[in-house]
Amino acid sequence: MYLELYDFNQKPEPFSHYTTDTLWTDPWIAQQMLKTHLDQGTDLASRRIQTIDRIVGWLDRKIGLSGKKVCDLGCGPGLYATRMAARGAKVIGVDFSTVSLTYARSEAAARNLEIEYREADYLTDDLPGEQDIVSLIYCDFCTLSPEKRRTLLKRIKGMLNPGGRFVFDVSTTRQFTERREVATYGHRPMGDFWSPDDHFAFHTTFLYDQEKITLDRYLIVGPQRRFEIFNWMQYFDPEKLSSEVRDAGLVVEEALNVMTGEAWTPETEELALISRA
Repeated sequence: MYLELYDFNQKPEPFSHYTTDTLWTDPWIAQQMLKTHLDQGTDLASRRIQTIDRIVGWLDRKIGLSGKKVCDLGCGPGLYATRMAARGAKVIGVDFSTVSLTYARSEAAARNLEIEYREADYLTDDLPGEQDIVSLIYCDFCTLSPEKRRTLLKRIKGMLNPGGRFVFDVSTTRQFTERREVATYGHRPMGDFWSPDDHFAFHTTFLYDQEKITLDRYLIVGPQRRFEIFNWMQYFDPEKLSSEVRDAGLVVEEALNVMTGEAWTPETEELALISRA
């Protein structure tokens, strides 16, 4: 156990381990992630519904949704896709979580909305083409390595009609300055989130000051199973983000405050970017 804990507290190379599939495809944890998405008391997995309504509202005012073909990448339980479809968009949602998509489909049926949901990995699987808008919302972009970001941006450019828009949001370097390195340990510190069985959880946060990256690393130890989770987060300023987008052949149109749709300022935390093919 000493060697395992020693290794756990060593700082790995940025984006050297990925465990995203565990969060979203493990039968138990995926259910807990869905509950967190839908929990109106926290913004941990999804923003609160009032905030989502506000974001979809300014998106509609900025570029229009009615009659547009929209692909929402990483759509999760369809919280944004549902609202875009209700405003007249022809929506395809893409996600690799079976649990989230099952919920999203049931919501679309209950609201009588024609939304197509595809279970797929947007980094590797086939994606729909001839889209007017592609969205990637709630900082999904930040969890990807530079190589994966380049791959995704090129794929998105290939999805868009000429003049089509890519809309996404990221965490900013201002938010990075608020993070701290911590190490904690507890007995079921998040209740049943990680496992319905008895377990202990170790959590270490690493900061990569030069790269503006954080890693929240978890080690979950139970009587029958132990596993790790690596949650990476890249933080951006508008210049770095715009450079990556332009390198993919997209034209940057606007940098916006995610919460209001108004022009981004250095005092703003999360940043939304609209670019076009």
